Amino acid sequence: MRSARRSGRRVRRYPAGQLTTPESIVSEHVARGAIRGAPYNAAGCPACPLEGLSAVSRVPVLALAVALAIPAAASAEDSASALGDSWQRAGSRSESAQPLQQRRYSSLPHRDAREGFLFSFGLGGGAVRYSNPDYLRTGALNFGLRMGYGFSDRFQLFGDFSADAAFYPVDPRSAVPASRQLTNWLVSLRGQTVLIGDTLGNGLNLNLGFGLGGITYDTGFGEISSGAAPAVVAGLSYDARVGRFFAISPELYFSYHKVPNGAGFADDQIWSTGLRLNFLWYSPVY
Repeated sequence: MRSARRSGRRVRRYPAGQLTTPESIVSEHVARGAIRGAPYNAAGCPACPLEGLSAVSRVPVLALAVALAIPAAASAEDSASALGDSWQRAGSRSESAQPLQQRRYSSLPHRDAREGFLFSFGLGGGAVRYSNPDYLRTGALNFGLRMGYGFSDRFQLFGDFSADAAFYPVDPRSAVPASRQLTNWLVSLRGQTVLIGDTLGNGLNLNLGFGLGGITYDTGFGEISSGAAPAVVAGLSYDARVGRFFAISPELYFSYHKVPNGAGFADDQIWSTGLRLNFLWYSPVY
């Protein structure tokens, strides 16, 4: 009662037999419109004690929310712009790199398997026939060395140096009682083409050329060297690639040239033929 008088509110007294629960009191006040539209702790509700301010101000809360939202929005905008710039730079780099890559590959010239500087050396054996009656035909060892350039799969040009070392045993019918030795040498320029082959460098080749040839032989009393004479050379080989720039090439070779005997004497002739195994290397540098 005292607290009600101090707050200036009227307190209604209910009969003893009437239900005076808080729910019934609130329902009655609502029905009468005493607390319609008023806060839950307004003065018209005596059963509900005062728990705080009757009106809450939202201005500070809204100000705080705006203050926090502005930096977050600015940070998000900066991140989005930075991400967009990075994607733009990446796209520009890829677009600029693609033409460069295309130019790089398009600038590389097409190269055949037999194109480029070539080097070859070979060893083999065969037969030598010299028209001099004291020598005639015998077996010989052969050595060959080549250097040149391959312009394409269809044509290679190279210089060739080869030598045949022939040995004649003692012949009792010969005027020379001792064993003898003969060396047939040739320096030639050859052109080679592919008869049957593939683009990997395997195939059957034919080479033809001309040059100079001469002999040095032992008579049993000393060595004699003939003068150089025009020579004709030929070869039929098969290249078998065992690497990108390396091939093994067995070759059937043939050579012919005359042997000058000086003024007043008929010239002799010498032939050589046999099989040689060449080791061929094409340089990767043009």
